[in-house]
Amino acid sequence: MMLRIVCTVLDPSLYSGYGDWLRSLRDAVGVTFVTRREDVAEALADAHGLLLPGGGDPAPALYGRADALPLCNVDQDRDALELEAIEIAIRKEIPILGICRGLQIATVALGGVLIPDLPGAGYDGHHRLDKTDRQHEVHIDPDSMLATLSGEQFAIVNSAHHQGVEQIPPRLRVTARSADGLPEALEWAQPDGKPFLLLVHWHPERLPQGHALKDSIGQAFLDACKERLLKGY
Repeated sequence: MMLRIVCTVLDPSLYSGYGDWLRSLRDAVGVTFVTRREDVAEALADAHGLLLPGGGDPAPALYGRADALPLCNVDQDRDALELEAIEIAIRKEIPILGICRGLQIATVALGGVLIPDLPGAGYDGHHRLDKTDRQHEVHIDPDSMLATLSGEQFAIVNSAHHQGVEQIPPRLRVTARSADGLPEALEWAQPDGKPFLLLVHWHPERLPQGHALKDSIGQAFLDACKERLLKGY
């Protein structure tokens, strides 16, 4: 039986790299792109993992900052799609990996608050320049799943986002921060008895080969999906 990863995205052609990245880690992986909210429940009915990829901004009205809409590039259809996917995945105990926007929408879904525009809030060095990813350091909590799976407590990562986490959702904790203090990775605060959940602000699929935070993240996610498969879900 093949592993089934559901990827939430409204234009699959833009995100083919995610499928390639996952397949390169495990040949027997199938990636299903869900483009409509109406299809989410059916897609997740027999899924082994949920991948929340990068993209535009969650609508600021979702976290009480409707006034910040002019600063954001939103897609309310995708917001609705992913909010429902996250709710179903958590209820069904499906492993979740969130990347960049994926971290942001999961933060909102779980009751957190975002900074709608980092440069405007005085944080530089995170958004892209001339369509090129920035680079900055991250410090990883040594007592975290991320440190365990990567073997690292410090790394240089890519960065291509202009939003950040202001208030952490009650059920999550920060497990990596940039030098200016912004959260760069989130995990369950109390992981015992909960499914795999890792949210990162960088793009592992765009890191260079051999980077400690590239394949280790994808492999850990896929191992959690395989465990679900072996349990017969």
